[in-house]
Amino acid sequence: MEEFQDRTKQMDRKQKLEYALMYYWYHLLFVLAGAGLFLLLVRHLFFAEPPKAFTCVLVHQAVDYARDEELAADFAAASGIEPERIEMDSDYLFSYGDVKLEAVNESSYEKFFFRLGAGELDAALMPESFYRHCRELEYEFADLALLCTGEQQERFKGQFLETGGRQEALYVENTRLMRYVRQTEGDRMVLVYLPELKHADADRAFLEYVGGAL
Repeated sequence: MEEFQDRTKQMDRKQKLEYALMYYWYHLLFVLAGAGLFLLLVRHLFFAEPPKAFTCVLVHQAVDYARDEELAADFAAASGIEPERIEMDSDYLFSYGDVKLEAVNESSYEKFFFRLGAGELDAALMPESFYRHCRELEYEFADLALLCTGEQQERFKGQFLETGGRQEALYVENTRLMRYVRQTEGDRMVLVYLPELKHADADRAFLEYVGGAL
């Protein structure tokens, strides 16, 4: 610092700035990089978004973020999970198999299977036809017998879609989810879970919520 002051004592402010940029630019770059890393660390430690406790996507529903937030808030109130840790996302409207749609974001098809394969999802609401499309692609879903209590088995009796002796999906008719989803005639909506059940407590809480009073 003394050396810099000695060399620039006869210079005005503009000349000092030009001199510093010419001969000390790498020092300035190092300081700025250090400051940037420090700010990133502070943001990560104190302002990072909390990890999701439950993520569910709604396939082949109208893309409606207000409805998604309302469903998340309703589940949060019933389960005690913080609303910001619940993700409900309906941005999954696309064509598949014999189901052809116009003016939709077809990239959401790849996004769905990317998130499915990466284990980012806990559950999905989807038409039965899309469930069967996934099974044709050799995707499997959790056996709901591993999640349901005896009381829930009785509550949902006759509503399970069984594949290979496994209760892989739940028809959501006559559940409180029908406040938020629509189904077409002949293609009922089902709820499925990923096989990993990585958030088992939240998964069970959602089943409890689904089976609650209408």
